[in-house]
Amino acid sequence: MDIFVQLLFAALGGGLVVKLLDIAYRENLRKRDKRGSSRKFVEENLDPVLKSADELFGKLRALATDDFRALRHTRTHEEASLESIGLLYLLAKFWASVETFRHKGLTVSITLDDRGQQLGHFLDALESRKIRIADRLSQRATAEMVLNTKNNHEDMDSFTEFVKSVEANGSAQQWTEPIVQFLMRMEHTYERQKLLTYGVVVHAMIDTLDPRHQVCRERTSYPSKLSKKSWRDIKYRIFGRYLTFVKHPEKYLGPPKRRP
Repeated sequence: MDIFVQLLFAALGGGLVVKLLDIAYRENLRKRDKRGSSRKFVEENLDPVLKSADELFGKLRALATDDFRALRHTRTHEEASLESIGLLYLLAKFWASVETFRHKGLTVSITLDDRGQQLGHFLDALESRKIRIADRLSQRATAEMVLNTKNNHEDMDSFTEFVKSVEANGSAQQWTEPIVQFLMRMEHTYERQKLLTYGVVVHAMIDTLDPRHQVCRERTSYPSKLSKKSWRDIKYRIFGRYLTFVKHPEKYLGPPKRRP
């Protein structure tokens, strides 16, 4: 009788082990499939985000070398220079590409992919209160102005179509007003430095997600334009605490700033 009971428990125990191993195997396959789906999604949908970011940073760098003089001394939409409208359009395209990426990825956990996780950290930084140049709602509304909803958000309006929309549509002017007002304050150090900081994060995002520069151009940064306060904030708070995975932060910061 004792031998029978021992054999019964052994059989039950063995069956339980097999079942547990089968569950663990299936769970491992499920996680691997999800990681594969995440990686595939990022590989197929990240390029538009990088290209629009590259366009935006190229413009910011060009304006920064001249201390944003082309954006100064305007106060209304009617007075806005071609440079400020052009920058508004590039910001709208960048934000639109991000919204499209998010919309397509609603059913995918992009954080299971390394680049997807890094992109999430960069976007969190760019949309944080201390870095963003406009509130989240204004960004989203501005992004929607360039998205062509007739083609499932795949296409974006041209620059001339965007300008016509802003000039002719009162609600469009209302939504873009906070961003336009920000861009029109480039004679002030605070706004210039905030835009420069925003550009540094965009630049680091490009280099991190496209390290071989297969999609974007390799560009130099503008460390000499950063104030001591901005330099310290980028080094110790942005790269030191939130974007610690960014390689070679000295590319964006240059030599250490002397403390006052």
